[in-house]
Amino acid sequence: MYDSLLLGGWVVDGTGNPARRADVAIQGDRIAAVGCLRTAQAKRVFDVTGKLICPGFIDAHSHTDVTVEANPYFESTIRQGITTEVVGNCGDSTAPVPPGGGGGFGRIGGGAAAQKRSLAEHMRFLESRGMSANLAWLVGDNTLRSIAGIKGPDYTPEQYQVMERELRKALDDGALGMSSGLEFEPGRACRPEELYQLTGVLKEYDAIYTSHIRNRDAGVLEALEEFLHCIRLNGIRGEVSHMNIRHRTHAPDYAFDRCIAMIQQARDDGFDVLTDMTPLNYGIGQMAGILPQWLTGMPPEQLGPALRDPQVRARLRSDCDRYWRFIAAGEWDRVRMQNNRAFPEINGMTFPEISRLWNKDPWDCYFDILAAVAPDLDSVVLVSYLFTDEHLKETISHPLYMLVVDGYSTDIEGPAGQATGFPLHYIGMAWFLTHHVRELHTLRLEEAVRKMTSMPAQHFGLSGRGLVHEGYFADLCVFAYDKLETPFDLDRPRQYTRGMDYVFVNGCLVLDGGVHLHTQPGRHLRRGQ
Repeated sequence: MYDSLLLGGWVVDGTGNPARRADVAIQGDRIAAVGCLRTAQAKRVFDVTGKLICPGFIDAHSHTDVTVEANPYFESTIRQGITTEVVGNCGDSTAPVPPGGGGGFGRIGGGAAAQKRSLAEHMRFLESRGMSANLAWLVGDNTLRSIAGIKGPDYTPEQYQVMERELRKALDDGALGMSSGLEFEPGRACRPEELYQLTGVLKEYDAIYTSHIRNRDAGVLEALEEFLHCIRLNGIRGEVSHMNIRHRTHAPDYAFDRCIAMIQQARDDGFDVLTDMTPLNYGIGQMAGILPQWLTGMPPEQLGPALRDPQVRARLRSDCDRYWRFIAAGEWDRVRMQNNRAFPEINGMTFPEISRLWNKDPWDCYFDILAAVAPDLDSVVLVSYLFTDEHLKETISHPLYMLVVDGYSTDIEGPAGQATGFPLHYIGMAWFLTHHVRELHTLRLEEAVRKMTSMPAQHFGLSGRGLVHEGYFADLCVFAYDKLETPFDLDRPRQYTRGMDYVFVNGCLVLDGGVHLHTQPGRHLRRGQ
């Protein structure tokens, strides 16, 4: 007798092949059978006639490590059918935890990691509390630099040994690889040679290197070449995080085509390199990303006073033309506050709205917010209009692109939800299906599912995940395709995806008839397991 039996569904198995009518049986944490199982017996039988049965979606570029302590039930992402999230992206991971705590893109809630902790210790802590979905970890280069006490381009041999030792320890603990975030502190100061040396360690572990590359506007070609040199030099797998060209930020002519040609050439040369794309015209990023290094390199205790100094502010107004360069061009209507702990009442507001509320110039609003959170500048996250519809179409449909959210799991009522002022985190993965597939026909349903399941599972080495096949882990989502709803409302951003019926994680039912059961069968997916 099976534990669970799904009858009458259409299986979209994750291979990209056409959907087929089949039943699916679950025994323990595995898929026991796929086929005609009408006469089989099970402890619970689900009539899913006409619904889609898909592998649980894998968000291969997630920042849920900053919310999991406050949101262990993965409220928003489970309701989208996401069962696994790869975290520790863009150079910032919440583990290993630097001395004094912190880490990541502004850890939300929890606060338990106030002491130095290895990745293994952090995993055990999260396991002891329980998780509703799976996490797979990258260790951030910025995190390694913070642990070693490195801010600028220079470091001692002893400091490098700290970085390498912590990287090896995290890989031994099961990290999939290392990420870099080269538009953020303290990683943007590092020289290429530092990355070449650290990524050489990954080769020994057959681990992956992912990178938020150093530039995605005027210098995007050189930044991509730096990344590809790491891959070629050390013979490792690589992921160019969100390889996208932002709207009106001085990228060279035909930048997208030229970047794709560079990635394809690396693949033709035998290197396993892919990239990924987010679902919306909007993206998230660190507010401090536009600041110059002469400011961010100051001692931490000097950052707050400097940001309040009128002379410093005057200089900054003409020296913040980087990262999101449209800010320097005065396109403030493209910029929206995502989360900040100093002024939570403005989360979700655009900077023109904040400017009117505070009766201040947008630049002064910007500096006031950063000064209030200093020295923890990297904790403040913005949302901005980044991509045109045409760019979304060409990236999402391209065969080298996986589909990712680049957000984090959140909730509506809890601390994670209070820090969330944008719909991305509630609808992002499902938006690919409702908007890009169902409405725009940008790509086939089966191909979209493949880009969200088996493609990241294979590339990141998540064994036994990403397919509806016998013997694979029973990470599954079930829904009526025509009834899936993704509410996108900037005035009411905190709305869950609707229409997801059932979600299984490691064979355990987590979402039942659209109701979150708050079961916690999630696991840490360690490299090599």
